[in-house]
Amino acid sequence: MDSPKLNPVDRIVELISGGQSFVLQGGAGSGKTESLKRVIQKVLSANPSLRITCITHTNKAADEISDRVSGDVLVSTIHSFLGEVISPFKRNIQQVFPKLFELPEFVALGDDHYNGDETLRKKEEHDRFKKAHGQLENRRRTVLGEDTAKVTGKREYDKEPDTYNAQLNRLIGEVNKEIRDKLASRQPREFFYNDTAFDNFNDPSYGHDGLIALACHMFESFPLLGRIVSDRHDCIFIDEYQDTSADVVRVLLRCLPEDAKTVIGLFGDSEQAIYSDGIGSAQSHIDAKELILVVKEDNYRCSPQVIDFSNKFRTDGLKQGVALKSLDNGTLETLESRQGSVKLVYDLAPPQIDTGDKAEDRKTNTASFRRALDALVEKTASDYPGYVQLKLTNKSIADDVGFGMLYRIFDDRYSEPRDRIRKTLDRLQFGELIDLVALYKSFPGDRRSYNRLIAKLRRRGFSVTSVADKAKLDKMLHSFESEDRAAYEAIKYAAECGLIKFSDSHKAFVDRRNELLAKLADDAVFTEFEELHRNGHRTKAQMSKEIAAMNMKHISVEILEGEYEDRLNDLKQKNFLDSLFSTELQLSEILAFYEYEDGEGDFSTMHKTKGTGIENVILVIDEYGWTTEYDFVSCFTKEIPESRREIASKKLIYVACSRTKTNLVCVRLMKSQEEADQIASFFPETVKL
Repeated sequence: MDSPKLNPVDRIVELISGGQSFVLQGGAGSGKTESLKRVIQKVLSANPSLRITCITHTNKAADEISDRVSGDVLVSTIHSFLGEVISPFKRNIQQVFPKLFELPEFVALGDDHYNGDETLRKKEEHDRFKKAHGQLENRRRTVLGEDTAKVTGKREYDKEPDTYNAQLNRLIGEVNKEIRDKLASRQPREFFYNDTAFDNFNDPSYGHDGLIALACHMFESFPLLGRIVSDRHDCIFIDEYQDTSADVVRVLLRCLPEDAKTVIGLFGDSEQAIYSDGIGSAQSHIDAKELILVVKEDNYRCSPQVIDFSNKFRTDGLKQGVALKSLDNGTLETLESRQGSVKLVYDLAPPQIDTGDKAEDRKTNTASFRRALDALVEKTASDYPGYVQLKLTNKSIADDVGFGMLYRIFDDRYSEPRDRIRKTLDRLQFGELIDLVALYKSFPGDRRSYNRLIAKLRRRGFSVTSVADKAKLDKMLHSFESEDRAAYEAIKYAAECGLIKFSDSHKAFVDRRNELLAKLADDAVFTEFEELHRNGHRTKAQMSKEIAAMNMKHISVEILEGEYEDRLNDLKQKNFLDSLFSTELQLSEILAFYEYEDGEGDFSTMHKTKGTGIENVILVIDEYGWTTEYDFVSCFTKEIPESRREIASKKLIYVACSRTKTNLVCVRLMKSQEEADQIASFFPETVKL
């Protein structure tokens, strides 16, 4: 019998007693972790022998939950939990390990996929072909130690796409077979978890994502694994479920035995799923009656004004309301003490320049917009001192925080620099180094951090057994803070010291860099193209005019016409790689970027806004830098979001706004007065500067 009148905690306790799995959906500030604690207390009070496991995503979150729950409850990160489940079964790991490296067959998409647009189909199909070819290049180099013939150009590919696709798939089949054969020849004991972000083929080990993938493959391939988990755990609770891999949720709900009585409980909020690698919503499992939905509408964090404003951006229909907290003296806070404000501060963007030169106009207008936006934010910050800024990682904030050069290197190469920075730095293993430095900085007094540091280093073969070893380690890690050095030189030093071990992915990145630079150095046409660009001839028209006038030796107007975009892309890539590995880029910039990403300091990112509340916030609502991923205007013009982009935009606005405790000031540089009027209608108060 359903009991809708029960409060969420009692409702969950009722479901657990009936052996039913559930999902607690609660908005920001609803006290989901506190509810998790109370659920554990109540079910253990009724049945002290219940075996409960809580799964989190980070060690920090695991520590926080461990400190808040009592009783014999296992609290673990998702990686530790799955690692302990699969690690004893080395032979089974070996059997599924090839799935981490095998490449999928390339399948062409037909005209229907492109709605009959042949021009678009040809372009997109060749782009897909190039991407698959690049993956093949990396895999053949790693597995076979061999180079692969240069990718076929679009002109040739368009003539016989089926032929080239067949050739690609033949090579994919060959390398996949070699992957299976080589891994089958290893000993089961050789396969291990390396506690990094990357999987390694030649030194067969799996990283963070590989562990998740392997575990899910093993659950599906070996049903006994599900039986083992169900025999060990009566309840498995996952905190912040929306950031959990969809495959992990699926195997826990569907790969345990049918007669298993293990209850799976998810705690989180689908509206706060702003990362692409998590399940996001559990709606499909709710629809399949695998989970019972329990809604929690309380908000213990925000002022009524912020709650009302934030509710406008939820896409699931849940409407949060004020919930009053208990004070230390045993009384409830008053509604009056929770009052705050929400207002919009805006200005109009400067008029756009149109000289007919699209490339130059775009550059000019972008710079003009940035200056105006920075001025608007600076003025607002001076009017509201002490407010924390949530804004995009643009050039101005990068300079303020200390990674301006790093940002410019990526901004000159990519349209979405922020995501590219993190992915590239992680691939070059800066994330590993920063993680070690962060654990080191927790000394003294944080025994957990020390133990984690030692465990990580031991997995890399770095022995810490004596006082001398500890002194040596202290000197090395301290040097990354005290001695500023070139960024990539620091990575090489860390590898030489044994603090990190270069991954296959790292080696492939460096190999491709070296190959590209060597190829371009021997390319006479590119050399002349680069010289033209360096001398101020930045457009195709300008270059064509100069080539015709100078009668250059290797490059002609005809060559430029057919190869301009490819040559420009090569130049951008060369400049990017030269700058990224240059001695001018300092490690201090990398450290500043990771500190900013983790929300430390006076600024906070729009991308990573979940967590504890901030008293007063200036939220910069602007798409600049995320133009292909977000569309914030749609949040104020469409009641029901339609595209994935619109849904993501609305969720991000909700997450950012609902982090505010008391006063929220939203800032936007408007494209027009019409846009300003439309957006202003959402706010109780508006100020035009």
